[in-house]
Order: sequence, then structure tokens, then C-alpha cells
Amino acid sequence: MHLMGKATQGQSIALLLLCLFCAPRPVHAKNLGVFGPVFPIGEIDMLDWIDNRLRTFEQNGEIDAMKQRMQARVKNSVMRPLPVQGLNTTTTPNTYYIDPTLTLAAPVKDSLGNELYPKGTRVNPFDSTTWPAAERQNLPRFTFSKQLVLFDGDDPRQRQWAQQYAAPLPVKWILTNGEPAALSKKLDSRVYFDQQGKLTREFHVKHVPVVISQSGTRWQVTEIDVSAIKED
Repeated sequence: MHLMGKATQGQSIALLLLCLFCAPRPVHAKNLGVFGPVFPIGEIDMLDWIDNRLRTFEQNGEIDAMKQRMQARVKNSVMRPLPVQGLNTTTTPNTYYIDPTLTLAAPVKDSLGNELYPKGTRVNPFDSTTWPAAERQNLPRFTFSKQLVLFDGDDPRQRQWAQQYAAPLPVKWILTNGEPAALSKKLDSRVYFDQQGKLTREFHVKHVPVVISQSGTRWQVTEIDVSAIKED
């Protein structure tokens, strides 16, 4: 009983000190002066801001200038597309062959989910013996009736060679650099452009000009040496 009384007395003293420290104290405010102007908080609607900017651009003629710059960029990209990088001429021309066989990376199915051709099926468009049975019966053997000629239209020697080239088959002219419209007039034929170097990669072209044609069941790629041709 004596120990219990001491504990109770200690708890009472602690409670009294806690009340003294936690008792509310008077707070005094002080005027620190004005440090700057105060503005109301506000936000501009983004659509209104865009509309105002467009009206400003329309009034000062900037929109017309932007249209003209855009039209000029489009026209330049059509008249002179970006050249294919990494190509040059050669004085030691080579002829090599490429197998056009395609391998299915996934099975081909009909609309009902039935598998028509399994994954891994290999088909060579030049070799009818590799075609599925139904296609072998209904389609004739495929023959590529043209030559593809890739060349640099900005190279005077390559232009001269192209104008003198006596092709055994109709030619599909394809530029890796230059202006298709200008070359079309010189060659009196439609001229295409190897956009983003797709054909160059497919046929592993490193040197131009090259003549690409069918040879049996493969593509034949023949490099041309134009070093001895006089510039036009």
C-alpha cells in the first residue's frame, strides 16, 4: 500500500507539469510591411490561349509564312528525296546472286482459323515446285519481265552510262540519289527513287550502278564500272 501511494503521487506531479507546459499562451501579431504586389490566382484556358496565338499569327502573316515553308519542304522532299547512304562506285565490278525464297514466320490461316500453310513453309516465287499444290495447278510459272537499274543521278558518269545502256529487257530506273523528275526527262522514261534504301538493303547493294534481273530461280545483281565513261 505504501509503494502504491508513492506511484500515485508521482503520476499526479507529472500530470500537473504537463498541464502547465501545454496551457495556451497569448499570441501577438506584428505587421511586417508590404514586400510586393499581390495578384489573384488565375489560369488561362489552353484553348483560349491557342486561339489567341492563332489570331495573332494570322494578323501578322506568320501563318502564311508557315504554310509556304511547309509547302517548300514537301516539294523539296518530292523533287529530291534523301539520298541512300553508304554507296559508291567500283572499278572491280562483281556479280552475285540472291535467293528470293520466303519463309513463313507464322502459320497462315483462313477466316475460320483453319491452317492453310504451316509455320516454316518456304516459297520461292521463281520456283513453282516450292508453291503449295493448289497454286502449282492454277498459276503459271512466274517470270520477272523487267530489269531493275539502281544508280546515282547526281553522278555525271552514271547518268551518261544510263543514257547509253542498251537493256535486253524493259528497265525500271531507280535512283539512290538525285532528282527523279529531271532524270525522267533525260531517259524519256518514268524514274523511281529507292526511298529509305529499302531495295538497296534487300539486294545488298554496296556499289552503283547495278543491274538486277532474274536468273533462273534467283536474283542476279551485276555491278557496273563507270570509271572509263566520259562525263556529259
